Amino acid sequence: MKTIWTNARLLDPASGTDAPGGVLVEGGIIIDAGPHLAETPSGADAVQDCDGRCLAPGLVDLRVKTGEPGEEHRETLASASEAAVAGGVTSMVVMPDTNPVIDDVALVEFVMRRGAATARNRVYAAGALTVGLQGEAIAEIGLMQEAGAVFFTNADAPVADPSVMKRALAYAAGRQAVVFAKPEDPALVGSGVMNSGALAARMGLSGMGRDAEWTAASRDLILAEGAGAKLVLDQASTARTVRLVEDAAARGVAAACTVAAHHLYFNELDVGDYLTYCKTSPPFRAEEDRLALVDGVARGAIQAVVSAHDPQPPEEKRLPFAEAAFGAAGLETTLSAMTSLVHNEQLTMLQALRPITCGPADLIGLKAGRLAKGAPADLIVFDPDAPWLCDREKLRSRSTNSPFDGRRLEGRVLKTVVGGEAVYSA
Repeated sequence: MKTIWTNARLLDPASGTDAPGGVLVEGGIIIDAGPHLAETPSGADAVQDCDGRCLAPGLVDLRVKTGEPGEEHRETLASASEAAVAGGVTSMVVMPDTNPVIDDVALVEFVMRRGAATARNRVYAAGALTVGLQGEAIAEIGLMQEAGAVFFTNADAPVADPSVMKRALAYAAGRQAVVFAKPEDPALVGSGVMNSGALAARMGLSGMGRDAEWTAASRDLILAEGAGAKLVLDQASTARTVRLVEDAAARGVAAACTVAAHHLYFNELDVGDYLTYCKTSPPFRAEEDRLALVDGVARGAIQAVVSAHDPQPPEEKRLPFAEAAFGAAGLETTLSAMTSLVHNEQLTMLQALRPITCGPADLIGLKAGRLAKGAPADLIVFDPDAPWLCDREKLRSRSTNSPFDGRRLEGRVLKTVVGGEAVYSA
């Protein structure tokens, strides 16, 4: 059956399209898209009138944590997918720091099978870079890649030993596998809990210095250059980190970076009265860094924006700030965080959508994130001007630790489509 999605403001960053148009879908695949479909063509079996709303590719999220397997009270693949489709995320990559760690073929296959059986969106697995994320022995990258792992990472446990990281990058390069690395030097971070600076000192909290990020970023970029590996610095949070990636890319290194959506929206002042929902790693930085990250998105220097969805139960957040767990739920607020930058005239709509659609898809070689012939019919219809109040108690995640709680946001998903089938309607 052919279904036409028409009467829409068509937004496709991959082709630079921002115009009235439509999308024709058959068998879960896009068979045509463009301004020439602004009106219903003959031959369509079903018509979906978008009523002038925005029609865009579904979001691709490269950093989602769940508690499955092992800690399902935090989040399951099913509950994460419920939050994801409500936020317009049609493809998500699950991080490997579960219990047990996703560091072998059986666990990669488990995540893929479990996602296909229980999730409403497309679920992909990231494999662990080292066995047990211990940073000592390299995991079996080749076999996990064959099983379907889309990239490899040590998640929030950076590889401290440079010789281990060097060998892991060389192994990945031989397999043309992508490595994601959180740029953080554990020794320099120490016991820090928020951005290092005058504010942290006044609050009596230990700081996480920006040099911890710069040092690790520089090391890993140099090692990737020597190995000829493709490296993505995951969750860059400072202006200098973005510049380091740009400089490396200019030398021919296959380097890129991501940034968390909350780092584009918040700065260190939002920690306010010791708000533990605003405790993240890396931490919210100074306003100058936030603005530099927004500029990096506008210039295309930041290829992907991630939700950094990290569900934490209330008992882990309702503690003194220094003792509370790091992490923020983000699947349902990523799109609104980006459209807020459009409303503030810091980004165009296409600039805001690129790093959450085709940008991340291209980083790991997915066909998603674009409105093109032959691409999966993963679509969202949204109203960028629709106001809503983020109430954590109404979020669909099992853990509701959102830094956006109580914030008035703009931009809501009205419908999410995966493989041509509607999986969410507001």
